[in-house]
Amino acid sequence: MKHVFVVNPAAGNGAALREILPAIHKALTGFEDDYEIHRTLSEQETILYCRQKCSFEGDVRFYACGGDGTVNNVLSGIAGFPNAQLAVVPCGTGNDFVRNYTNKENFLNIEKQIRGSVMPIDVLKWQGGYALNMFNIGVDCDVVAEAAAMKSDHLKGTAAYLAAAFKVLRRGKTYRMAYTIEDGEEQEAELMLAAIANGHFCGGGFQSCPSAKLDDGFMDVCVVRPVRGLKLPILLAKYRAGSHLRDKDADKYIEYIHCRKFRLRTLEPVRISVDGEVLDFADTEFEILPGALQLVVPEGSTPI
Repeated sequence: MKHVFVVNPAAGNGAALREILPAIHKALTGFEDDYEIHRTLSEQETILYCRQKCSFEGDVRFYACGGDGTVNNVLSGIAGFPNAQLAVVPCGTGNDFVRNYTNKENFLNIEKQIRGSVMPIDVLKWQGGYALNMFNIGVDCDVVAEAAAMKSDHLKGTAAYLAAAFKVLRRGKTYRMAYTIEDGEEQEAELMLAAIANGHFCGGGFQSCPSAKLDDGFMDVCVVRPVRGLKLPILLAKYRAGSHLRDKDADKYIEYIHCRKFRLRTLEPVRISVDGEVLDFADTEFEILPGALQLVVPEGSTPI
């Protein structure tokens, strides 16, 4: 087994280089021929590098050392290769994917990652590639973009996302969209957001899709219609805690869908957050690929 550490040098303001590299060298002392470290240069370079390693090596375990975007790039590079495994070493801002597991600090422990167990999990697919955790469209995506802009204001992690959420929600923006569940009829609606999920969390800890499971062969979709007045902060707090589906007015504002395919068409300009990376978006079909990824779960952690 070859151990390949794909390190984003910009992640966490350089934390990946300062903290992870010494831990890698220490954990693999005496096994220098069994591992290598690759510093990423760009999204496309990372994807190409991972594809080449999968094509010319035997069994390879990739350690994505960075934020959710780095994880997505490595995923895009190894998708379709049965000889590849993915270990997530969270060094970014949100690090939402590892929140799906207990003792998430174990994901930063290189020795526990090396001793980890391998579990098949599902992968989300869309026309732009793949996602491991979640797609966010509408206000959710606006919050991700605003939080990224706030990094220069010395806000980090959950604090940045909360500040961004309050700022974005004050605008009262909604989006006209049309969506289709499986092979049903298309529905048009004014929406605040749509979250298409494999995991529970987005935005630094918002539990958008609390019923999602990474290995059940389904995606969870949370569609939220416009919320006004005093109900907005109440529902926002519940959306963060993952209790929004139990709100007494949930049926009025929320549609929660368990499906294998979901098509979304936007009727005005809108962006999409793909595992935390913001892109332009117009019209696509999302589908779930059951058991498509061999994920390394570090020693001492289990799915929540």
